[in-house]
Amino acid sequence: MNYANICSLYESVAELTNQMLAAARNHDWDELSKLEAICADYNEQIQDHAELKPLSEDVQARKLQSIKLILANDREIRDLMAPWMLKLNSMLNGQSRNN
Repeated sequence: MNYANICSLYESVAELTNQMLAAARNHDWDELSKLEAICADYNEQIQDHAELKPLSEDVQARKLQSIKLILANDREIRDLMAPWMLKLNSMLNGQSRNN
């Protein structure tokens, strides 16, 4: 795999995290889950080709820009999911006590 393909993978993951963030903002947890699965496939591809080194400055900059976007989206998704996860945890704990 060449450097352009690696950048394309990172950019695809960044776009997926944009879509995941939109789903989280809309409380569309099913869509978020589907997108997470697709994102995991891309992450596997990235891991399979992580040995490509060294990257040119341009490729490194594109990769870094994508990673920053991925991390920012991930942080906001987690913030949006936190109340839902607390509610789910509370519901599950209440059910386990009732059983």
